[in-house]
This record gives sequence, C-alpha cells and structure tokens, in this order.
Amino acid sequence: MTLLPNHVHSSRRSSRAGARRGAFRLCVERLETRLAPAANVFVVPVSQPTDTTHFHELLDAINAAGPSGTVTIEPAASPDAVQPITVTKNFITIQGDPNVPATTLPAYQLSIQATDVKLTNLNLTSVVLGASGVLKSAINTVTRCLITNLTAFDAGSTYSFNAINGSANFTRDGQTGGDIITNNTFTSDAITLLSLTAAPGTVVTQNTFFGPASSTAIDVLNCGKLNNSPTLIANNTILLTGPGNTGDGIAAHQDGTSITFVKILNNTINTNGQGTGLHVFQFDITRISLLVQGNDFHNNKIGVFLVGDGTTTATVDLGGGDLLSLGGNDFRGFSRPVSLSSAAIVQTQAPFAATNAIQNIFPSGIEPFSFVFVNGQGTVAVDPALSDQRAFVQSLYNEVLGRSGSLAELDAWVNVLKTSSQAVVANAILRSPESLGRIVDSFYIRFLNRASDAAGRAAWINFLQHGGTEEQLQVAFLSSPEYLSHINTEYVQSLFINLLGHAADPVGVAFWNSKIQTLGFAGIASGFVNSPEYRLDTVRALFQTFLHRTPSDTSLQPLVNSSLDELSLEATVLGSPEFFANG
Repeated sequence: MTLLPNHVHSSRRSSRAGARRGAFRLCVERLETRLAPAANVFVVPVSQPTDTTHFHELLDAINAAGPSGTVTIEPAASPDAVQPITVTKNFITIQGDPNVPATTLPAYQLSIQATDVKLTNLNLTSVVLGASGVLKSAINTVTRCLITNLTAFDAGSTYSFNAINGSANFTRDGQTGGDIITNNTFTSDAITLLSLTAAPGTVVTQNTFFGPASSTAIDVLNCGKLNNSPTLIANNTILLTGPGNTGDGIAAHQDGTSITFVKILNNTINTNGQGTGLHVFQFDITRISLLVQGNDFHNNKIGVFLVGDGTTTATVDLGGGDLLSLGGNDFRGFSRPVSLSSAAIVQTQAPFAATNAIQNIFPSGIEPFSFVFVNGQGTVAVDPALSDQRAFVQSLYNEVLGRSGSLAELDAWVNVLKTSSQAVVANAILRSPESLGRIVDSFYIRFLNRASDAAGRAAWINFLQHGGTEEQLQVAFLSSPEYLSHINTEYVQSLFINLLGHAADPVGVAFWNSKIQTLGFAGIASGFVNSPEYRLDTVRALFQTFLHRTPSDTSLQPLVNSSLDELSLEATVLGSPEFFANG
C-alpha cells in the first residue's frame, strides 16, 4: 500500500503549478487506504455469545486459529483468568482491534514459543519470546504494542513502534541474535531501559529513550558480530532527567566470556548535564572493540568515560583509529577545568595504551586535549580536531542527514563556504534529496505509524523539491484515508495530541468540529499546522535540537510570526552564527 501526494493547500498558487498538475494528478490516483487484515477468530466480551470463531478466552481463540491464523481482541473483552499464556502456533497473528488504542484492551502476559509470530496493537503486561539457552522462537514481529516488560531470547525478530514503559531485555547465547529494535519509545524509571546481553548483531536504531538521571538507557554486554555484522546502536535520542547524576546514556562492557564489537553512530545523548554519555568499563577489556562516530555529547557531565581493568588494552575508536571511525563526535558542550568527574573524555585505570579521538568537534579556539582527563598511564590522541569550517559541515551532516561525512565530503562543502555563506551551505544540505527523504520518513512514522514505502517516499521527495512545503506535506498526511482509518480517537482530538502534544478541552473540540463541514479534514489540519501554537512549538524544538538551549517564547515570536515555512525556519537556525559555533 502506498501513500502518495493528493493535494496541496496554499493561499498562493505559483505560475509553476500548472506544469506540475499532470504529475500531481497521478499521485492523487495512487493514494490508498491501508486496511487491517481480516481476522480468523475473535476474543469478545463475555456479554456476547461464543461460537467457532468467537471466544471469551484468548487461549481458546489461539487454539482455534491454529498456525497461520489471526486472532483479534475486541474492546471490552476480559483478560484470561490464567496467565501467562503460552503461544506455540507458528505464523499466527495476535492483534488488538486496530480501531482502538491498546490501552483500552485487556492486559495479557504472553510467552511466545513459536516462530514467525506477529503481535500488534496489544496491551502486554509482560511478553517473553523464546527461552533461555534454547532457540524456540525466531523471526517474530512485535509492533505498535503497549508493553511493560519485554524479555527476548529469540533471533532475527523485529520490534518496532512499540511504547515500552518498563524494561526490555534481549539476551542470547552469543551465537544467535540479529534482532531489529527500531522506532520504539522507552519511557521508564527502570534501572536499565534496554539491555542487550550476548545478542550479537542486534540493531538498535531510531528509538527514543526517556528516563531518570540515575538510569542507563542502553546497556550492552558481550555483544559482538553476527554473520560479520557488528551490533549497531545508531540514530537514537536519549534524554535522562531528574535527580541523580549516575546515569549513562549508553554503557558498553565485557566480562571475558565473549567478544564485544559495537558501532555507536550518530546518537543524541542528553543526561541533563549530570551523567555520562558513553560509559565503557571493566573486566576483560582486551576483547572489546567500539567504533564511536558522529554522536552528540552536549549536555553531559562526562562525554565518554573509559574505565579499564588496569592490565589490558581495548580498541575504542572515537576517530582516526584502526576501526576507521570518521570521528565527528560533538564535544562542544564541555568546559574547563576537567577532572575525573567532569570532562569531554575521561580515561582511568590505564586500560587503553592509546585511545584515538581524532577529527572530532571541540569548542573553537581551545586546545582539544584540555577537555580530556587521563588518570594514570595511557594517552588520548585528540589532535587534529576538526577545523571550525569542517565542524560546521559535520554538524550539519550529523543533524540533518543522520550520518557523519567523510573528510572529502566535508572539504567539498568547505570549498563552497569560501565563496558563499553558511546559510547557503545549510540550505543546500537541508534541501538535498537525502535530507528530504529523512523528513518524509519521519512523517510516515509520526502520522501513519509505519515505515515509508519506496513509491510514496520518492513522490513526496519530488513534491518537496519542486516547491511543496512541509506544512502542505503534513496536511496531506493528516487528511489522508490512511490516517483517518487508523486513528483511535475523534479527528480533532487526534490533531491536538499528534501536533500540539496535549488533549483538547471541550471548547477547542467544539470549535474545530463546527468547522469540519466548511473546511473539510484538510482545512482543519491546515489550521492546526499553521497555528501560532504549533509554529511556536516547532521553532522552540529547532532551538533545543540544534542550538542546545531553550529560549523564551517572547524571543521566538519574530520567527514564529514570520512568513517562513518550516523548512526555511530550519534553514535559518542551521545557517546561523550560533549553530556554526555550537551546533
């Protein structure tokens, strides 16, 4: 199924609109509604009668559906009296009614002891996939579920678009792994939000973590390569706040029983200035290899903390080392003097004969080594750091493209800087097909709760390249049949929640509902997207993300009240002297 552009809302029609109309019409014809698959059997409320396809107990429904069947849990159904429920049927799908939020469905405890099982839109107090030491479960899909505690012993499975409010633990025997953990939201006060133990080749990407300052967001132990693919932690956003200063954004360690090889790429780690961005520590460090590249370590008390066993050496490549890290880690948020408890990079207990941290980003005009604290033997090589011009371009790559640029790529843009402005370079990178593709992807995830499809993605990139705006793109998504088919609340309320981040009061709902007959869904969505409140939230987020500060609402009003569209607002911030100095 494909979501493609079907209309544009704008008070101004350019002279180029007619030339695009033919291609645009083709996009209209391909806009489709993604429908939930038909169910084989149902779990229904006890007030309804049962038959061969309707049951009061989930376990009975699973047994009736059999392998390759589908079980749909309806609203007001009651949870099974005896739990956890063990699932042994391969290829079975267990789903909550797609038209209601998972929070309104009965809560279950599941034990999945089968392969190719799909769980979607479920309310799960706990879910266990597989069993310790035995590969009884693999290639499963867990998506759009509300989960308190998740324990996974399976291999090659995909976990996506889930809301996890407890802890998630992935563990294997060091020989199998390869799970994909993507686009989930972890919101928890657990000691560890996500742990990977002896689960090589696991991919953790594009997740968001919210936790207390005393927690560890991602803990990696004994995770190496699987089929020559290392464990990957990339493009995640980590925010640890509240009291306490012992938290770690990412912790990587090794106990001597296996080999650890992890790529840590382009994550944003914020412990609110209290904790450690990346903590590498203890025991048989000679078996640990980390490639660390393009991470944003602003707003941490310690950026990277390397703690060894005092006897062996490790390979931690922060740039310019044997693992071919491009560097590009951003340490601009640090100040002097440094100590064991506060520095961009801390190395202690002499585990690392020499740590490479070359081609990284440090405050301008200050020797990079002055932000490093070494306790005992060993060195940390930080020269050369990126020049101011290279650092500016690298920051754009990290923020806008979600990856680090090679020196050749950086220097190509530095040459452009010699004859033009920072704003020109920022605007060019921001409006590149690579960047626009990431914007389109984010709207699919945000509004449709799924990954983009190739045809729709290409069409929307083309739309943005030829005069379309982000606002128009959002309106098209928010008024599409697909969006309307899967929201589980009243339309106006969904816009308040998905755009403004809060529920509407009755007066607000009544006002906008009174406009639907005259404006239509697209007109209502346009009203929200172009509202002062949404524009203020958007501009504030740009400052927080790119400039690492939260300005007053009053100071943002000139941008909010300007005629600039969202992409132009973003280009303005990225092209500013402040981003050049502290992006």
